[in-house]
Amino acid sequence: MGSAKKLHQRDPNGQHARLYHELLKSPAWIALSSSAIRLFVDMRMKLTSYNNGNIEAVFSELKHRGWQSKTTMHKALRELETLGFIVRTRLGGIASMSRICSLYRFTDFDAIDSHKLNIAGCKATYDYRKFESLRAAKAAVAEAERQHRERGAARRKKVKVLNLDVSSAETEPIRGCNKSRNGTPSTATSPETALV
Repeated sequence: MGSAKKLHQRDPNGQHARLYHELLKSPAWIALSSSAIRLFVDMRMKLTSYNNGNIEAVFSELKHRGWQSKTTMHKALRELETLGFIVRTRLGGIASMSRICSLYRFTDFDAIDSHKLNIAGCKATYDYRKFESLRAAKAAVAEAERQHRERGAARRKKVKVLNLDVSSAETEPIRGCNKSRNGTPSTATSPETALV
Protein backbone atom coordinates (compact mmCIF):
# COMPACT_ATOMS: atom_id res chain seq x y z
CA MET A 1 0.00 0.00 0.00
CA GLY A 2 1.05 3.57 -0.60
CA SER A 3 1.59 6.27 1.97
CA ALA A 4 -1.41 7.50 3.89
CA LYS A 5 -1.38 11.01 2.48
CA LYS A 6 -4.54 12.97 2.81
CA LEU A 7 -5.56 14.57 -0.42
CA HIS A 8 -6.49 18.22 -0.16
CA GLN A 9 -9.87 18.58 -1.78
CA ARG A 10 -11.08 21.92 -2.96
CA ASP A 11 -14.51 23.12 -2.01
CA PRO A 12 -16.72 22.70 -5.09
CA ASN A 13 -18.35 26.06 -4.33
CA GLY A 14 -15.01 27.89 -4.36
CA GLN A 15 -13.31 29.97 -1.67
CA HIS A 16 -15.10 30.92 1.51
CA ALA A 17 -14.65 33.31 4.44
CA ARG A 18 -14.85 31.50 7.75
CA LEU A 19 -16.66 33.17 10.67
CA TYR A 20 -16.91 31.18 13.88
CA HIS A 21 -20.02 31.31 16.07
CA GLU A 22 -17.88 32.31 19.06
CA LEU A 23 -16.89 35.49 17.19
CA LEU A 24 -20.43 36.18 15.94
CA LYS A 25 -21.93 35.82 19.43
CA SER A 26 -19.38 38.07 21.15
CA PRO A 27 -20.51 41.43 22.63
CA ALA A 28 -17.91 43.19 20.46
CA TRP A 29 -19.45 41.77 17.26
CA ILE A 30 -22.96 42.73 18.35
CA ALA A 31 -21.74 46.30 19.00
CA LEU A 32 -20.42 46.69 15.43
CA SER A 33 -22.26 48.95 13.01
CA SER A 34 -23.50 47.45 9.75
CA SER A 35 -20.72 49.29 7.89
CA ALA A 36 -18.06 47.74 10.13
CA ILE A 37 -19.53 44.25 9.64
CA ARG A 38 -19.53 44.78 5.88
CA LEU A 39 -15.91 45.96 5.92
CA PHE A 40 -14.93 42.98 8.07
CA VAL A 41 -16.45 40.62 5.48
CA ASP A 42 -14.82 42.50 2.57
CA MET A 43 -11.43 42.30 4.28
CA ARG A 44 -11.97 38.68 5.32
CA MET A 45 -12.45 37.73 1.67
CA LYS A 46 -8.78 38.61 1.14
CA LEU A 47 -7.57 36.29 3.91
CA THR A 48 -5.67 33.17 2.89
CA SER A 49 -3.69 30.72 4.99
CA TYR A 50 -0.47 32.74 4.58
CA ASN A 51 -1.33 36.46 4.34
CA ASN A 52 -2.81 37.41 7.74
CA GLY A 53 -1.02 40.65 8.60
CA ASN A 54 -0.89 41.67 4.96
CA ILE A 55 -4.55 42.63 4.56
CA GLU A 56 -5.28 46.14 3.29
CA ALA A 57 -8.44 48.22 3.25
CA VAL A 58 -7.94 50.62 0.36
CA PHE A 59 -10.89 52.69 -0.84
CA SER A 60 -9.84 52.52 -4.49
CA GLU A 61 -10.26 48.72 -4.34
CA LEU A 62 -13.27 48.65 -2.03
CA LYS A 63 -15.32 51.05 -4.15
CA HIS A 64 -15.71 48.15 -6.59
CA ARG A 65 -17.39 46.29 -3.72
CA GLY A 66 -19.96 49.08 -3.34
CA TRP A 67 -18.21 51.43 -0.88
CA GLN A 68 -19.12 55.03 -1.71
CA SER A 69 -17.62 57.03 1.15
CA LYS A 70 -14.05 57.13 2.46
CA THR A 71 -15.34 58.60 5.71
CA THR A 72 -17.68 55.66 6.31
CA MET A 73 -14.91 53.19 5.45
CA HIS A 74 -12.43 54.82 7.84
CA LYS A 75 -15.01 54.96 10.62
CA ALA A 76 -15.67 51.24 10.11
CA LEU A 77 -11.91 50.56 10.24
CA ARG A 78 -11.68 52.43 13.55
CA GLU A 79 -14.54 50.34 14.94
CA LEU A 80 -12.89 47.07 13.90
CA GLU A 81 -9.60 48.16 15.47
CA THR A 82 -11.18 49.51 18.64
CA LEU A 83 -13.19 46.35 19.26
CA GLY A 84 -10.19 44.10 18.63
CA PHE A 85 -11.16 42.32 15.42
CA ILE A 86 -8.17 43.66 13.49
CA VAL A 87 -4.77 45.06 14.44
CA ARG A 88 -2.66 47.35 12.27
CA THR A 89 0.63 45.70 11.32
CA ARG A 90 2.00 48.57 9.20
CA LEU A 91 1.16 52.26 9.36
CA GLY A 92 0.63 53.79 5.96
CA GLY A 93 -1.11 56.62 4.18
CA ILE A 94 -1.16 60.23 5.33
CA ALA A 95 -0.34 59.26 8.92
CA SER A 96 3.03 57.87 7.85
CA MET A 97 3.61 60.56 5.20
CA SER A 98 3.99 57.89 2.53
CA ARG A 99 2.21 56.42 -0.42
CA ILE A 100 2.02 52.92 1.01
CA CYS A 101 -1.18 51.60 2.55
CA SER A 102 -1.74 50.44 6.10
CA LEU A 103 -1.84 46.68 6.62
CA TYR A 104 -3.92 44.72 9.12
CA ARG A 105 -4.21 41.26 10.64
CA PHE A 106 -7.26 39.47 11.98
CA THR A 107 -6.91 38.69 15.67
CA ASP A 108 -8.75 35.35 15.47
CA PHE A 109 -6.17 33.77 13.13
CA ASP A 110 -2.43 33.20 13.45
CA ALA A 111 -0.17 35.55 11.49
CA ILE A 112 2.86 34.21 9.65
CA ASP A 113 6.22 36.06 9.46
CA SER A 114 6.69 38.22 6.39
CA HIS A 115 10.31 39.35 6.17
CA LYS A 116 9.58 41.20 2.93
CA LEU A 117 6.97 43.42 4.63
CA ASN A 118 8.72 43.39 8.04
CA ILE A 119 5.68 41.84 9.73
CA ALA A 120 6.30 39.56 12.70
CA GLY A 121 4.22 36.42 12.99
CA CYS A 122 2.14 35.71 16.07
CA LYS A 123 -0.52 33.42 17.44
CA ALA A 124 -4.16 34.49 17.37
CA THR A 125 -4.77 37.03 20.15
CA TYR A 126 -8.61 37.21 20.12
CA ASP A 127 -8.55 40.84 21.26
CA TYR A 128 -12.32 41.18 20.85
CA ARG A 129 -12.83 38.83 23.81
CA LYS A 130 -11.76 41.52 26.28
CA PHE A 131 -15.23 43.08 25.96
CA GLU A 132 -17.46 41.17 28.34
CA SER A 133 -20.60 43.24 27.80
CA LEU A 134 -22.34 45.06 24.99
CA ARG A 135 -22.26 48.27 27.06
CA ALA A 136 -18.46 48.12 27.41
CA ALA A 137 -18.03 47.53 23.67
CA LYS A 138 -20.32 50.43 22.72
CA ALA A 139 -18.56 52.70 25.22
CA ALA A 140 -15.18 51.85 23.66
CA VAL A 141 -16.45 52.72 20.17
CA ALA A 142 -17.95 56.01 21.42
CA GLU A 143 -14.67 56.92 23.17
CA ALA A 144 -12.63 56.13 20.04
CA GLU A 145 -14.89 58.35 17.93
CA ARG A 146 -14.66 61.17 20.49
CA GLN A 147 -10.85 60.97 20.45
CA HIS A 148 -10.85 60.94 16.65
CA ARG A 149 -13.00 64.10 16.54
CA GLU A 150 -10.71 65.82 19.07
CA ARG A 151 -7.59 64.95 17.04
CA GLY A 152 -9.30 66.29 13.92
CA ALA A 153 -10.26 69.53 15.67
CA ALA A 154 -6.68 69.95 16.95
CA ARG A 155 -5.30 69.44 13.42
CA ARG A 156 -7.72 72.01 11.99
CA LYS A 157 -6.63 74.56 14.60
CA LYS A 158 -2.99 74.14 13.56
CA VAL A 159 -3.75 74.91 9.94
CA LYS A 160 -3.61 78.65 9.38
CA VAL A 161 -5.24 80.06 6.32
CA LEU A 162 -3.44 83.05 4.88
CA ASN A 163 -6.01 85.50 3.57
CA LEU A 164 -4.37 87.97 1.21
CA ASP A 165 -6.44 90.78 -0.23
CA VAL A 166 -4.69 91.28 -3.57
CA SER A 167 -7.53 93.31 -5.06
CA SER A 168 -6.75 96.36 -2.91
CA ALA A 169 -4.88 99.16 -4.68
CA GLU A 170 -3.38 100.37 -1.42
CA THR A 171 -0.61 97.82 -0.97
CA GLU A 172 2.62 98.81 0.69
CA PRO A 173 5.89 96.98 1.10
CA ILE A 174 6.36 95.20 4.39
CA ARG A 175 8.18 97.57 6.78
CA GLY A 176 11.51 96.43 8.15
CA CYS A 177 11.91 93.66 5.56
CA ASN A 178 12.87 95.72 2.52
CA LYS A 179 16.48 96.69 3.29
CA SER A 180 19.46 95.13 1.65
CA ARG A 181 22.49 93.88 3.59
CA ASN A 182 24.30 97.21 3.38
CA GLY A 183 21.32 99.11 4.87
CA THR A 184 20.13 100.79 1.68
CA PRO A 185 16.50 100.35 0.63
CA SER A 186 16.01 97.45 -1.74
CA THR A 187 13.60 97.29 -4.63
CA ALA A 188 11.97 94.11 -3.26
CA THR A 189 8.23 94.22 -3.04
CA SER A 190 5.92 92.72 -0.49
CA PRO A 191 4.21 89.39 -1.19
CA GLU A 192 0.93 91.24 -1.72
CA THR A 193 2.28 93.47 -4.51
CA ALA A 194 4.20 90.62 -6.09
CA LEU A 195 0.96 88.77 -6.71
CA VAL A 196 -0.72 91.65 -8.56
